[in-house]
Amino acid sequence: MEYQLITEQGALDTFVDAISKAKVLAIDTEFMRRRTLYPEIALLQVFDGQHLALIDPLAELDFSTLWALLQKPEVLKVLHSPSEDIEVFQNFAGFVPTPLFDTQFALQLLGSGNCMGFAAMVNARLGIEIDKSESRTNWLQRPLRESQLTYAAADVAHLLPCFEQIVEEINAKGWFDIVIAESQLISQKRAFSTPDELLYRDVKGAWQLSPRDLAALRELAMWRREKAQRKNLALNFIVKEVNMVEIAKRRPSSLNSMRNIPGVDAMEVNRSGREMLACIERAKKLSDEQLPPRVMRLMDYRGYKQAAKEIKQKITAVSKTTHIPADVFASKKQINQLISWNWKLTDDERQILMAPDILQPWRSEYLSEALVKWLPGAQK
Repeated sequence: MEYQLITEQGALDTFVDAISKAKVLAIDTEFMRRRTLYPEIALLQVFDGQHLALIDPLAELDFSTLWALLQKPEVLKVLHSPSEDIEVFQNFAGFVPTPLFDTQFALQLLGSGNCMGFAAMVNARLGIEIDKSESRTNWLQRPLRESQLTYAAADVAHLLPCFEQIVEEINAKGWFDIVIAESQLISQKRAFSTPDELLYRDVKGAWQLSPRDLAALRELAMWRREKAQRKNLALNFIVKEVNMVEIAKRRPSSLNSMRNIPGVDAMEVNRSGREMLACIERAKKLSDEQLPPRVMRLMDYRGYKQAAKEIKQKITAVSKTTHIPADVFASKKQINQLISWNWKLTDDERQILMAPDILQPWRSEYLSEALVKWLPGAQK
């Protein structure tokens, strides 16, 4: 397997010029996610079928010509399970390569099951066993070992021939646009940020809290994300979610009382205790009319099980006529998204939140007739 490691600007410019006429590029990234909120990119792999480069983002390089190429609509970018790679690009490059073809989703569409890993795909499609010994390596260390470089190069070297087989089957069924639309949806979801004032509703255990407790949780959730973004620290390194719920429930008035809450880490209190107390004090000053309503679980809604069953049955019926697997149309989580959208949100909240996957292209084009009662405006 021939590849080049690029750490100099001249080599990058020459490589970009060599692949500038390509219609398809296989892409992968290596990154680390230890304590940070955002992934730390460590390597970028690009392959056009002839030229394979491992580009070092830790070197001082001007990526503008490569970024321009990756944004060309006539160049198809191929990745496998790109959700985290999309986040890497959003944070490192400031954009997501488009159009994007996800081989993992394409395999699911073809009936190969959910979330087939890269190694399993390469084995099934090419009969090649991939050495996974470097999968948990420290990609930020320099210099990179030869075994690391070979492993990284294989990711795109094998991805392209797999894609060539998969896209032929996808095109035969007329599903190419579905794969592209799904990748666009993943990019939109990765880029979307829940409004500050609604963050608390996604916290596990929020349903257990009273409105007064929820007011404290709302303040804590907003503060935690802001600090995580400012410090580039993973949310749980600011304060663990379960501890945040306990703090909101008990609403301590001092650092000592906060330290006495079971499970709360002393380091959390030492680092952020005063900030959390300030959140609690802000919540305490709210009038009853300003408190958020209780958070209800879907299972506590009357008729939830019947609604979920009905939606699943209708999706299964569409699946049989289109030959698109039912679990590709919607998982249980995606069905719950649709029910929550209709039952739990106000009209104003629907204006600022992303619509559920089932109401997004491409799914809506297949499912809107079957699920007409669940469409916007159809049910209040």
